[in-house]
Amino acid sequence: MRFLLIFVFVFTQAQVSPGVMIDSFQTFDSYSDIKYDESFRPQFHFSSKKNWINDPNGMVYYKGEYHLFFQHNPKAVHWGNMTWGHAISKDMVRWEQLKHALLPYGNGTIFSGTAAVDYPNSLGKNTDEEKAIVAYFTHAQNDKNDLFYQSGAYSTDRGRTFQLIDGGRPLVPNQGFDRGERDPKIFWHAPSKNWVLILWVKRSNKKQPNDLGKVRFFGSKDLKNWKKLSDFDRKWVYECMDLVELRVDGDSNNKKWLIYDASFDYEIGTFDGVSLSTDKKNYLGDLGNAFYAAQTFNNSPDGRTVIVGWLRTRDKNIGERFYIDQKMPFNQQMSFPASMELRTTASGIRLFRWPVDEIKSLYEKTYLFEEIELGILNEKLNGEKFEEIDLYVSFDRSKTSKFEMNIRGNSLTYEKGNFYFKGTILSTLNENKVNVRILLDRTTIEIFADDGFSVLSDYTVSAPDNTQLSILSDESLLFDVFEVNKLGSIWSSSWVD
Repeated sequence: MRFLLIFVFVFTQAQVSPGVMIDSFQTFDSYSDIKYDESFRPQFHFSSKKNWINDPNGMVYYKGEYHLFFQHNPKAVHWGNMTWGHAISKDMVRWEQLKHALLPYGNGTIFSGTAAVDYPNSLGKNTDEEKAIVAYFTHAQNDKNDLFYQSGAYSTDRGRTFQLIDGGRPLVPNQGFDRGERDPKIFWHAPSKNWVLILWVKRSNKKQPNDLGKVRFFGSKDLKNWKKLSDFDRKWVYECMDLVELRVDGDSNNKKWLIYDASFDYEIGTFDGVSLSTDKKNYLGDLGNAFYAAQTFNNSPDGRTVIVGWLRTRDKNIGERFYIDQKMPFNQQMSFPASMELRTTASGIRLFRWPVDEIKSLYEKTYLFEEIELGILNEKLNGEKFEEIDLYVSFDRSKTSKFEMNIRGNSLTYEKGNFYFKGTILSTLNENKVNVRILLDRTTIEIFADDGFSVLSDYTVSAPDNTQLSILSDESLLFDVFEVNKLGSIWSSSWVD
């Protein structure tokens, strides 16, 4: 049966012009029966109505709407048939899924990429009413003997429909390093008045210490013709690269560039529009098993840099088949949007990540305790039922050496300056005041220690009958703040007119 399906797919492809997207992949009308009421449906993380999703793509803000495109299999709950799904939001919290945006064409599917608003009208497709949203993506060839290349498309109706640029032909041809060169990121570099495209083209050989991975930078004036600018060679780089400029300590006159890959390894440096320079020290931005292939919104309206990643099912107890085995119509979900900042620490400049304030619009009931002792706190929490929550705790390091938070059966331990979750260490800043924030959804947990200095994203499923929070310790503890917010569902209402 599997071979028959492959044959039918190839035959269908052969009947279609190379530059025409294939209508059979536009399955969104069949999603209308979904009510978002499944037992394992994430309640405040984006998931597709139906079928498989992975990498976020083309994240961009335009005319009051945040656009989240994403890798999507429109025909099944497992990976395959890569297409760009599409959702929009006014607040990055409540999402409305629209028809699939970019469909396979020719002999390839639509792998990851990014999008930007063409305010300079470089492509020449802007209208009197709308600026063009321009998307770049990898056209992933189905034939194993054919090389991947980078193509583009544009929309002049706020992302609802796209037209292929030059019929979907290569705009950045394969560079000759790897069949699977992929995941272009484009952005406007104002100082040089140039478009920049960064592309992962080569993975390092771990068995050969001097064999480095490669990221290539390109420049363009018209969003069609690209020339090589420079290379960035590092051992750690691997797919889904992003490059963003961030303020240091909130100072608009002191900015650095952050480059990171799919696994959220990152470096901090300077970018002059041609090449990126760093001190070659790399760090890991997420310590869990789930956070992958993250992107930031291009053209964010308020100066924030907001990131969303794919939360992939890599936990040892929750594998790729979890949602399939649970007979869910969907598979996988996105992380909750978080802002990114660079801050100076005793160890140098580091990345901090923190959930966007818009989460407060989901608060249904808040339990706020200040300057509260452990015994009294547990009495207050006893008997209350918690499901999806946003929990924040702060305390004095000098007065606290060890405790355990039991969060619906999930154990987070603090001991002598560090937090521990499933054996993973979340380091703190070694300052007097310590804090930790936990977002718990039906199948995921996101932990932010010390204002997001250390972050861990992972899968976990709480037992339905365990809705308790409690703190265990041999010490008499005093918490500066202990705040629990019960969260409502993002699916309970729609903002779309």
